[in-house]
Amino acid sequence: MVLLAMFMSQIDMFIVNVAAPEIQTDLNAGFGQLQFVIDGYVIAYAAGMVTGGRLGDRTGRKKVFQYGVAAFTTTSLLCALAPSANTLIAARVLQGLSAALMTPQVLSLIRAVFVHGRDRARAVGAYGAAIGAGVIAGLVGGGLLLDLDVAGLGWRMIFLINVPIGIVILCAAAPAVTESRSSDNPRLDFVGVAFTALLLPLVLIPLTIGPEKDWPWWTYPCFLLGAVMIVAFLRWERHLEARGSDPLLPGRLLRAQGFPLSMVTVLAFFAGNAGLFLVLTYHLQSGIRLSPMRASLVFVPLGVGFILASAACRRLAARFGIRVSVVGGAIMAAGLCAVPAVTGAATDVQAVLLAAVMGISGFGQGLVVAPLIDTVLSRVRPDDAGAGSGVLNTVTQAGMGLGVAAVGALYQALLGANPQTPDSHVTASDFADSFDVTSLVLAALALGVALLCAWLGKGRRGSGNTGPVHEPDTHATGATG
Repeated sequence: MVLLAMFMSQIDMFIVNVAAPEIQTDLNAGFGQLQFVIDGYVIAYAAGMVTGGRLGDRTGRKKVFQYGVAAFTTTSLLCALAPSANTLIAARVLQGLSAALMTPQVLSLIRAVFVHGRDRARAVGAYGAAIGAGVIAGLVGGGLLLDLDVAGLGWRMIFLINVPIGIVILCAAAPAVTESRSSDNPRLDFVGVAFTALLLPLVLIPLTIGPEKDWPWWTYPCFLLGAVMIVAFLRWERHLEARGSDPLLPGRLLRAQGFPLSMVTVLAFFAGNAGLFLVLTYHLQSGIRLSPMRASLVFVPLGVGFILASAACRRLAARFGIRVSVVGGAIMAAGLCAVPAVTGAATDVQAVLLAAVMGISGFGQGLVVAPLIDTVLSRVRPDDAGAGSGVLNTVTQAGMGLGVAAVGALYQALLGANPQTPDSHVTASDFADSFDVTSLVLAALALGVALLCAWLGKGRRGSGNTGPVHEPDTHATGATG
């Protein structure tokens, strides 16, 4: 049942992109306001992840999960009822903070309950499938809901649909999810909370706005101050640990074998995926002029491939471990290398061929995610499951923000125009050339992910338990539902 919550949070990360034009028209919103309707959720989500995970460690993962689901359901209703763009932005920020309470508990519960490598690999495979299903439901379901225009509600239905889902999760979680918490009963590091609340928006806001506004002067001081704050945050956390207190980000987590390298791998993987979603959308809608609904259908094979591979990983990861991710990265790269061979085809044929290519890439993505996350969790002590899950989810969101900014900037530079409002001299061939080069760069990044995964698995053979096995948390018994 907790996987349904992960599914719901993923939907809301992608579904608003499809509804953006209708929201902008209905609320008479400016383009900058519309950006923050989308990005306010992601930034708040990322900023609260580590804190949300640590709260679960301290007060109980089931309890915090339930509070998070209730808050997410309520804020979804607030989004649906928003009378203005600014009200919708505020509701989306609150929705992102609610997701930051809810989603870190999903992996925390998996880590605390499934202590054996084979069982955990199966659970993480299901987790990966939930992510893939959420992505496809967000990209396709948004267009479908807008086309159906249920009860004349238009874009508001994309938020209202969360209300019954949230109620079902709350009702089912009470009997199905067993409580677990850290046996250390860590105190909450309020200074660390303040650092993370300020640090990630300080970096992600200029990353989001910078490419669109041609990098205004204030973005550079933000990056500089962000770097200073990272150093200050890490020093504060070391200070707390040295005096025997409980840091928000335990040093033993960062010192765990392979954990920093796995975070770099997660960052690179999700940056590439987010960049691919962005440039493919531009190519389909601005380049070959598909409608939003038809364009969203091209993503369907990607989501299906992701789900199928995640399901297959339940056994593969338990037997071969992180080596499955190495193969997945190579498959991703092979699929992306095929893009230049199909972008010259006629529109209808090209859409079908690109859908097939995305299916291959999505299958590779699904092979990467589950073993990679299992490797991360295997290196985290059960008592630090919330903090580890929070860091993992934060790095995921940061990677997506970085990917959108960097890959989007590369694509725009290759095109020589804003892909949303291209000049009349920009042709379909120009869009194809830009997409071709960007896809090859993303293929190289996918190969980099495969190499990083191989490095993570170096010296480990056979077992899906790619890290040290820790004793189970004595407070964590039962099933997650």
